[in-house]
Amino acid sequence: MIMNNQFLKRVSFHVQRNAHNIHLRDTLCGIHKLFLPRPDQSYDGLNTLNIAKEENEIVNDLSIDGFSDLGIALSEDQINSIIRNLQGIDCYDTAKKDCPKVDLTSPGKDVQLAHYKRNDLIDFPEIVKIVNDSKILNAVSKYLGVKPTVSNINCWWSFGNRESAKEAQFYHRDLDDYKFLKLFFYLTDVNEDNGPHIYVKGSHRSNKLIDLRRFTDDEVSKSFTGDKITTLLKKRGACFLEDTYGIHKGQLPLNGNRLILQVQYSYLPLFVEKYEPKGHELRKSLGLDKYVNRLLFKDNF
Repeated sequence: MIMNNQFLKRVSFHVQRNAHNIHLRDTLCGIHKLFLPRPDQSYDGLNTLNIAKEENEIVNDLSIDGFSDLGIALSEDQINSIIRNLQGIDCYDTAKKDCPKVDLTSPGKDVQLAHYKRNDLIDFPEIVKIVNDSKILNAVSKYLGVKPTVSNINCWWSFGNRESAKEAQFYHRDLDDYKFLKLFFYLTDVNEDNGPHIYVKGSHRSNKLIDLRRFTDDEVSKSFTGDKITTLLKKRGACFLEDTYGIHKGQLPLNGNRLILQVQYSYLPLFVEKYEPKGHELRKSLGLDKYVNRLLFKDNF
């Protein structure tokens, strides 16, 4: 049975990674929705984020542009709380095979990014509350058309003054699932030099540049008009929600370092991730939805 499950997962992953055409992806989404739970009610337990936009406005943004700017959603107290907690855990250079720890006071010129671990991040009440913000869960549910799964939580440093961009610092599409959204927070101020996030509006519904590879700036500028290419220059606390099947990148910082928090909501668990749900009082004390958080927290503990 375990072998069969693994085989089916591998087949599903192969299909999902090779489904680039928008119409094919729509068809596969429709099939998967038949077997996934639909939202049975609105979420109303946690109002953690300061988001002025209404849920339907967010969903409309996502449908048209693949992107919704949610403004400064985190308070200074929330940001300081997260950063204070991060100082108590390690971060790692996941680009290297052995994933060594990174000394943030002197990361070394060969270190481009430093990631914190998901299972360390979910020990922080501030982050768990953000992940389960009611307005976000309602908007995500409406866009996905199913009850969402929190399939990843990432937080990482991007270091400046490096020789060249690498990996996700080039334009690309994500193919993490058949349908998914990512919620981003700047935890440091981001200007032109600090590695702004860039998103091509409307590219989530376009069959241009659908190969699974990195794209050059020239390819993107020739395929999409300049008004679609949106550079996010924002103060810390800024939040945006996007369908990262759309073309995007995190610009290489020229000066300074950028800290970002990201939450992923999807149809399914991500094949490339190893999940080890924790027994945690937070799920119980905050009244979190068991299905939404099933990859983070054990049902019974």
